[in-house]
Amino acid sequence: MRVRTIAATAAACTGIALAGSAVAGTASAATPFLIPQAGAAGVELSPGETQALANSPIPALIDRYGPRDMVSVDLESDSTLPQTGDAVYADMPSIVGEAASHPDGEVALALVPEGLVVLQVW
Repeated sequence: MRVRTIAATAAACTGIALAGSAVAGTASAATPFLIPQAGAAGVELSPGETQALANSPIPALIDRYGPRDMVSVDLESDSTLPQTGDAVYADMPSIVGEAASHPDGEVALALVPEGLVVLQVW
């Protein structure tokens, strides 16, 4: 069961990266990264790609079909989204949309052994 969940999360991460690149067109600046020590692989989307992702159905699909216990979110310190300690009380469209609303707002997506990590950067 865990292998299936990890495979679904990996597919979601790959799908997000591919969709972000496809929506952004040939001027795509998605930057893939690896952190072997943590067993992490991911992609950092440019502000344009983050905007394209925010305008797509992908964040809502992650909310609908992604296993919630395998998705972690790291909000920027000045995020206005509701949170208490480590708990974030926002859906994925709001998280990506908030990053996209900042002039240099970006989203980074990383697949780690525990699941998918979504990071806001601005």
